[in-house]
Amino acid sequence: MKKQRQRATMASSEPTGAKPIIVVLTLDKPEFFEDMYGPFIDLLKTKAEFQQANTPEDARAAFNIHPKPAAILSADESLTVSTRISLVHDAVSYVRSGGILVFMGLFSGFTQYPNFKTLFSRFDLPWATKSYHRSTFKLNREMTHFNKSGLATSYSQKAVYLANVAYDDAVYLPDDDSVVESNVFGSRPVSDPTETPAAFAKVGEGNVGYLGDVNNEDATTPVLLGMCGL
Repeated sequence: MKKQRQRATMASSEPTGAKPIIVVLTLDKPEFFEDMYGPFIDLLKTKAEFQQANTPEDARAAFNIHPKPAAILSADESLTVSTRISLVHDAVSYVRSGGILVFMGLFSGFTQYPNFKTLFSRFDLPWATKSYHRSTFKLNREMTHFNKSGLATSYSQKAVYLANVAYDDAVYLPDDDSVVESNVFGSRPVSDPTETPAAFAKVGEGNVGYLGDVNNEDATTPVLLGMCGL
């Protein structure tokens, strides 16, 4: 029998106050996320008070609790479900009043493309999906929204990329050497020099982040921790 990962939930764990609180929203695919991101969860527990919200009620509590969590990670397509619009409103209020919300994990791979633009528009962000492929992207040193120490200067990732991201909000960008990396069709230049697999923008008093990496590359972990302020 498969061993179940022990996890803290909004209902079963109270913050100790010794570490910043990080909440992961997995309303639709909690076990899938845990299987793929188990090592990340273990790392996060060494740096923060980890909590996992698996129900809309837990998610609403996370967005409205005081003091606020240091960051909330939306790890699947939960917030794109049309019947959860009131939860999205809670998410927007959380961010605008100083919270950090990062879309990561399974979000990019399981969200329908039109729903990207609809969801991000709720935060007054023009972000939309651009393309999906593997390429090597370089760190945008002009992005100063969080500490970039420890981030890879470049790395290859298969990701769902965003368009319409302000230059200063793009964490990684292609350069003249970036190509679409494919074992089937051969390489070709990346068509849009502004597309990004990782973005982090100021929204109100808080921030919204995005990580499009679908394979959980090792070099993505420091980016995610940086977005969380860890």
